[in-house]
Amino acid sequence: MKRRNFLKGLSAAAISMPSLAAPAFAQKPALKTLRIIHSTNLASLDPIWTTEPGAKDYGFLTFDQLIAVDEHYVPQPQMAEGWSVEDDGKTYIIGLREGLKFHDGEPVRSQDCIPSIRRWGARDGFGQMMMRFVDAFEVIDDRKFRIKLTKAFPMLPAALGKSNSSQCFIMPERMAKTDPMTQVTESIGSGPFRFLRDEWVPGAHAAWAKFDGYIPRKEPVSGIAGGRIAAVDRVEWSIITDAATAMAALQAGEQDIWDIPAPDLMPVLEADPNITLFVRNPSGTFYMLQLNHQQPPFNNPAIRQAMAMAIDQMEFLQAIEPDPKLIRICDSFYACGTPGASEAGSNVLKVKSIDKAKAALKAAGYAGEKVVILGVMANPVLGALASVTEDLLRRIGMNVDLVAMDFATMAQRRVSKEPVDKGGWSLFVTGWTGADILNPAVNQMLRAGGVGKGWFGWADDPALETLRDQWADAGDPAEQAKISTDIQVEAFKSLPYIPIGSTSTRVAYRKNLTGIFSCPVFAYWNIGKS
Repeated sequence: MKRRNFLKGLSAAAISMPSLAAPAFAQKPALKTLRIIHSTNLASLDPIWTTEPGAKDYGFLTFDQLIAVDEHYVPQPQMAEGWSVEDDGKTYIIGLREGLKFHDGEPVRSQDCIPSIRRWGARDGFGQMMMRFVDAFEVIDDRKFRIKLTKAFPMLPAALGKSNSSQCFIMPERMAKTDPMTQVTESIGSGPFRFLRDEWVPGAHAAWAKFDGYIPRKEPVSGIAGGRIAAVDRVEWSIITDAATAMAALQAGEQDIWDIPAPDLMPVLEADPNITLFVRNPSGTFYMLQLNHQQPPFNNPAIRQAMAMAIDQMEFLQAIEPDPKLIRICDSFYACGTPGASEAGSNVLKVKSIDKAKAALKAAGYAGEKVVILGVMANPVLGALASVTEDLLRRIGMNVDLVAMDFATMAQRRVSKEPVDKGGWSLFVTGWTGADILNPAVNQMLRAGGVGKGWFGWADDPALETLRDQWADAGDPAEQAKISTDIQVEAFKSLPYIPIGSTSTRVAYRKNLTGIFSCPVFAYWNIGKS
């Protein structure tokens, strides 16, 4: 509360705050450099190895995709010139556009695309689903290759072109042949900007330069499809963890975009005539409590159910979004407002009772095991949600330890499968876009194959995995819709994670920017400055 009271007093003073000195490496012509206050540290140069937001945003600047979905999630050719389908849907032939190059000047070839697909398919949930149907990859020539399937899989273009993590980015063959469980450390991309490795300061700064050898598509941008045009010579990220400092830098014109402004500063930003607030991602942001199914106490499904009984999504959402018009309660494992969403099986989320949760927790045999929450407190949204979670669990009688850290530290620690007293964890808060949870193919958190086959938390529910395979095998949309509902009903029994609702997240940017477009990811192509 002290921080909020302090920030309320900034509305009159913020515009007159002194100009912040830009770091020496950022002294470039202002109109040729897009300067971004980025909410997440860039800790990994491998957007296939990790789903952390910083790596994903880095990936979209640095790499390109064979196929990309448009604003309606319809797959469109991107690096691909196009594709054809033969043999009753069991063979795809993909051709590359002429003149594609990597940042080291080498041509993009079929021999690069195939191992890139294989490596992505070993890590990503949708990719793993697709690879179940792949019989073989065959090089036809440098610009054309064949994917042979064991049976028709019409979702293949959607898998290769998806916007949610992890995306199938194309890397040079030598990088793509890296073991999927090992991070790539080289940074040679195929996209519109070159990563400037010598300027990278983890936790502080990252920069890219326009790649003159990139050939954008001619079509207008739509979603993540169409022309990815480098409209500036440089893109720079600054990691500014103090919200008041970040706001002052944006207002002073020393930064151009703030990707996730602090919610309690929105009124100040809204009143500034030089700044626009814009809901850039129309699919919204959905938040979850990710539980560790492999360690006490959440390895007990009855304890997971007891915790869910205490959840009141409005308590969480009001802590991060003051505007009720931008809040959405969502008792679904699929993005509310989309065809797949329903409330089937969600009765546990409708209890909303501390007393009933306490009673259920006692009946489940909770014995005071410590619950370690990994709290990304430097992020104003994730930090606030972690604090609400801590308070809620204390109220139902759990032994809670909220450990403050930045996102990069959380992304490293969530890999641990150790007990909490040996560096493990119990719970963290995460957020995904609506595009990330449209259906069982893209919703990675619905994987429930246990250790080695699921997302962090490693839910283990064989029935859920069987239903997911049945959904992939189903050829009829009506049958898929039924199985999708069955998956949700089962998920509310085992609770691979707990949904806590959605907000429409706004970005803040200076009004001299041009080319801002709606997009389900933080993509910075096509954005210029006047």
